Amino acid sequence: MERIFASIRYIEENMYNPITIHDMARAAHFSTYHFCRIFRTVVGDSPKEYLRKRRLTIAADRLVKEKIAIINLAMDCQFESQEAFTRSFKKLFNMTPGQYRKTNEPFRLIYKDQFSPHMLHHLQSQLSMTPEIIAQPERKMVGIASQYREGDLSLFKMWSAFKPVEEQIHHRANKDLFGIYEEYAESADGAGFTYVCAAQVSEFGTIPHNMITRILPAQLYAVFKHQGPMSSLPDTLKYIWGSWLPKSEYDYAEKPDFELFPNAADIQKPDPSLAQRADNIVYLHIPIQAKNAALH
Repeated sequence: MERIFASIRYIEENMYNPITIHDMARAAHFSTYHFCRIFRTVVGDSPKEYLRKRRLTIAADRLVKEKIAIINLAMDCQFESQEAFTRSFKKLFNMTPGQYRKTNEPFRLIYKDQFSPHMLHHLQSQLSMTPEIIAQPERKMVGIASQYREGDLSLFKMWSAFKPVEEQIHHRANKDLFGIYEEYAESADGAGFTYVCAAQVSEFGTIPHNMITRILPAQLYAVFKHQGPMSSLPDTLKYIWGSWLPKSEYDYAEKPDFELFPNAADIQKPDPSLAQRADNIVYLHIPIQAKNAALH
């Protein structure tokens, strides 16, 4: 978690400077892909959204404390124009900067506080689980890769599209399904991701049209069993990244992490509401390495 807090400090120190997602990731010593995933899981906002809300929060405070022109405040907070600043401000606070300045009720708005270790305190008692530490051998996968923008991932949509073509995959090693998270190249200030709906095979053979192959390398994983509604999965992930991993004897290894669905029906149910059943099971595989292993 210290690396995430390092990125928070970087954001606070550069609130009035132009910074990118890649700059934030470098401050945390993560790749952009893994930084975005971990940051959003723990903090609750994407890095860009967190930065935007923090800048607007500071701008709101300055509006009532300083006699600064709105256009100058917009430029200070790295908005390209007063119009863009006003749109974002209204979206967050439900009023324009000019209206806000006249309210004389600044504390009735909900501000975006700086994220801090105190905000993670509830994780220590909210959830507790011990993972299995498993050394997994190399695995061959065949499936469909879908690209998505940060925050736009819809597991139900992706798995629903995979279900009609699943039977085209030959040489299945088992009936398990795998959801693999990957990275793909994006614009200079963006991060786009790839999610692969896949099945394990004993050999590749003939690959169905529009499908891809992947090899998951041999790797040590912390395997967490999430049992319950899929809507509560973010709570499990927040526990893993925000509580278990920082206190464990392991560091995150920047390799593909994945979800294993032992019962394909849990993720491919025709009715999204069925995914909220308490008996749904998914195994979260987090790649790990011994602390400071990269230094040896």
